[in-house]
Amino acid sequence: MKSELKNNIKLAAFDIDGTILPYAAPALSDTVTKMFKELKNNNIYSTLSTAREFITIGNLMDKTPDLDFFIGANGMFVYDFQNKKIIYEKTISLIDLKIIYDEVLKCEDTTGLTVTDLDWCYYSEGTHLNTWFLSPHAAKMKLFDLDTIDEEHIHIITIQTQGEEHTKRAVEYFEKVIKDNNLNVSINSYWHSGLFICPKGVTKSQTIDWLCEYLNIENSKNVIAFGDSSNDIEMVSNAAYGVAMNHSEQYLKNVANDVAGDVKNDGAYLKLKELRLI
Repeated sequence: MKSELKNNIKLAAFDIDGTILPYAAPALSDTVTKMFKELKNNNIYSTLSTAREFITIGNLMDKTPDLDFFIGANGMFVYDFQNKKIIYEKTISLIDLKIIYDEVLKCEDTTGLTVTDLDWCYYSEGTHLNTWFLSPHAAKMKLFDLDTIDEEHIHIITIQTQGEEHTKRAVEYFEKVIKDNNLNVSINSYWHSGLFICPKGVTKSQTIDWLCEYLNIENSKNVIAFGDSSNDIEMVSNAAYGVAMNHSEQYLKNVANDVAGDVKNDGAYLKLKELRLI
């Protein structure tokens, strides 16, 4: 099987947080930097595939000179590092954003909203900014302003909640808002303290499909994908070889082909070594 994988895998896709970066860690490890270099040396393309976008990616890319692509905002865009440009993008309309924003202010189960364009992360009143995910980007945060946001590049909407029960109710609330207003968005995924809203049909896996077509390869034959969370399910299950991290919930391990070791010990790198892909 290892020789078959070695012959077939042409693209390696990685979630970031909890997969190649321990939660709340400030930078990628030197081993992850080496991982991308070794993939390139073996003629395997590499891509990030993450909910992070151009703001919350921060300076993580400072240590990845050999990385090829960045799939961000849970699949809303693909950035090509070699050519230094966005090669694919699906955005949220200003009208849809305004409706979601107004409803966040009304909904008792939500605490706030963030949304990004290419330069800023905008937040509503009440948003918790002192989190491990947002606080490093304080210089790029602005109070929500429809007149300021770049409507050509409205990326992922993140809605904050106060816990699992609040999240469940918020999901029901916003599913109804989306349906009643015929919005061109959907709830991409959710977790105990929030939910992601993206354009309809946009997922990490769908955008990996697009990237594969761009590279003249196939997701189901030529991709290895690593993930750890609810927004990684399709990516892991649809890849030729899907790998869940060892701390993943059982539902993700159930759809994966394999399980990698602890992210704190560079489990993704070690799994690629074990599979002889690097």
